Amino acid sequence: MIETDLSTSEAQAIMDSLRRIVQALRRASTQYEGFTSAQIFVLRTLETCEGASVNDLAALTHTHQSTASEMVAKLEANGLLERRTAKDDRRRVELYLSAAGRKVVRDQARTPQEELIDAIAALSSENRTALAQGLKALTEAANLSEAVPQLFFEGSNP
Repeated sequence: MIETDLSTSEAQAIMDSLRRIVQALRRASTQYEGFTSAQIFVLRTLETCEGASVNDLAALTHTHQSTASEMVAKLEANGLLERRTAKDDRRRVELYLSAAGRKVVRDQARTPQEELIDAIAALSSENRTALAQGLKALTEAANLSEAVPQLFFEGSNP
């Protein structure tokens, strides 16, 4: 057994909080009719920021550009969004919900990702900073910081 100065109550509080978050995300990953909560989250984000680029979408969903790009490809293949060349800059590609994408957004409940982002935004600046630093330190200590983070329960790596 590893000797630490970690109290049982601290360890349990931390693990219980992580479990609650993961459980909510896992439940949500299967509760949307034919869609993952990550797909609903991206569609709803795009609904509020139509005309965003893939890079914009990555920033808005707080993820990496490659993850956003993969999700856009899936959603486009399913007819839920469209790529259009920007009128003012022919090099820029803008993303728009299709009619089917609008219907999906309208018919689905808010996702845990949306709830978590709202909760993080509601924290004080000091608490957000402490949470970010603490989670970063935790993932580094657990040797989990090297993988490129995917949207929850998306991608080829579970």
